[in-house]
Amino acid sequence: MVKNLYAIWIKIDETLPWIELKEACQTKKEAEKAAEDFLKCLHMKIVEIPAKKEQMKALATVRR
Repeated sequence: MVKNLYAIWIKIDETLPWIELKEACQTKKEAEKAAEDFLKCLHMKIVEIPAKKEQMKALATVRR
């Protein structure tokens, strides 16, 4: 018998696509726990942008 696996997909912003995490879980409850653990270990980095006339290339932009 083949059991269902649950994938975890996250969406950071409407302008970015859904991202599937590497981990697959056997139950929905395990997937929810894994998603909560993932959210607890997120890292954020805020950087200063130099005020130059030269435009920087952005890999991704977020519009609100």
